[in-house]
Amino acid sequence: MIGGFLKFGFVAALGIGLQLGSVGGVVAQTPTPSSDLRTTGGYSSSFRIGGAVGRPTTFTLKDLQALPPTSANVYYSTGKGPVSAKYTGVLLWDLLNQVGIKTDASIKNDILRRFIVVTATDGYAVYISAGELSPMFGGHQVLVAYAQDDQLLGTDSGFSRLVFPGDKAGGRYVSWIKAIQVH
Repeated sequence: MIGGFLKFGFVAALGIGLQLGSVGGVVAQTPTPSSDLRTTGGYSSSFRIGGAVGRPTTFTLKDLQALPPTSANVYYSTGKGPVSAKYTGVLLWDLLNQVGIKTDASIKNDILRRFIVVTATDGYAVYISAGELSPMFGGHQVLVAYAQDDQLLGTDSGFSRLVFPGDKAGGRYVSWIKAIQVH
């Protein structure tokens, strides 16, 4: 519980609005009052993984499709009602391994000190602990999807979308991904 308070304090100090997530963490969003978030962000055709990584990399649809695909059938609730869909994409953990998360081997389980921020073109962002994704700990099969129901994602989602199989609500399903930062 102390770690949650520390993370909350850190993020609150940055001036980012917070909402507690239902599974393993804090969901942060920067609200855009009096505007439709779908029109303020715009379509994304690539995203960059950076921060505490060995090889910062920009990914496009073609790059994602060149990697081993993973599919997941998901069901979750949204403000507009329930969604049931099959998403296809690449495991976020595989992308993070490709760019190489920096850890300190002299610190026991240093990966557990790391967190990932996935940000959309409209400023919406979610925080994920690296331990939640690591096969040695949580092992969650989070996808960076590029297809829904065997069709490429379109202007409603950008070319990629974060997908959290098992989440009851779609709050961590980030559309229009523009950046993934490792801290």
